[in-house]
Amino acid sequence: MRVFISSVSYCEYVIQQANALVGLGHDVMIMLPSRLVEVTVGSEVANLLDPGVAHYFYHTEERRSTGFYSDLFRTVKAFSPDIFHIHENGEMETLAILLRFSRIPLLVSKHDVTFHPGNDSLLYLRRKMIMTLLVEAADVVHVHGESLHDLILKTNPSAGKKCVVIPHGTLSLFKYWIKGAQSPDSLTCLFFGRMEKYRGLDNLLTIGGILKKTLPGIKIIVAGKGEELDKYKEQMTALGIFEIHDAFIPDEEVHKHFRRSSLLLLPYHEASQSGVVHTGITFGLPVVATAVGAIPEVIIDGKHGRLIAVSDMPSFADAVKGLLSDPCRLSLMKRACLELADQLEFTALVGQFVAAYRRAIGVYGD
Repeated sequence: MRVFISSVSYCEYVIQQANALVGLGHDVMIMLPSRLVEVTVGSEVANLLDPGVAHYFYHTEERRSTGFYSDLFRTVKAFSPDIFHIHENGEMETLAILLRFSRIPLLVSKHDVTFHPGNDSLLYLRRKMIMTLLVEAADVVHVHGESLHDLILKTNPSAGKKCVVIPHGTLSLFKYWIKGAQSPDSLTCLFFGRMEKYRGLDNLLTIGGILKKTLPGIKIIVAGKGEELDKYKEQMTALGIFEIHDAFIPDEEVHKHFRRSSLLLLPYHEASQSGVVHTGITFGLPVVATAVGAIPEVIIDGKHGRLIAVSDMPSFADAVKGLLSDPCRLSLMKRACLELADQLEFTALVGQFVAAYRRAIGVYGD
């Protein structure tokens, strides 16, 4: 099978997925913005990609040039895909592919079933329209959890009827940059990623205030960038327990924050799924999270960490204190997280993607 995978984000996900498909003997081409590649995997992309994966990296500033689309169309035509796998986005190059190659079967990965509160809900109308067209045109829509399938059935029944559920894969690519051993700090937790409203930085501040009083020595690393961090940074600094890295964290630096930590904190207001969770488990990092989206389908309460009601921050803080105060239990959870990471490797999930592609091609053939 010849699979053309296109995305404007999720670089690590796409690389691991493509490598797994090539490992099964399929022909794969990936299409990503060159800037995305540069700021994530950088010059290591050649070492991270299986030699059998073809790639088309493009400069987004060329989108207004007719030559850009001519080159894109020539590239796709030369590859002659049996199926497109597009990770949902609202960019013009995606619309161009959708219109120019409408006869080629299409699978769309919908990473978020609804828009997150904050900046994600402020997308340009044009992008929302393209994303809507993409899902409507898809032969198969891929989501990462049964709860997300249920939600899309309610919000978009026609899309829900053509859904497949394939779990989010383990983002073990981040281990590539590890050099030497590192032991976690016993009282250090991590809050990682885009600092958007839905991530619950306000909840984290409440949790931090409780833990400062109840667990002497607690430290919470906050690593990432966004408007919510700008909003709460001064209060967090004043509390004295937060170590703040207010910057985009390049892939080569990610492992340092995860390996220093003993717990991963996700006090989210809402979510679809979480790439942060699937990064954490690859380092054996237990999770304390609010029970939102498909996170409870991945993290089993009491086995891989703790799940807390979204409105109960005192219980969230108690769960953090309880786990950090019980090294034996934390060690068992660490082992369970590593086992889960193995189960969710892309090499273990790739057969489900192939089955979804065949379904899309079969639907198209009908």
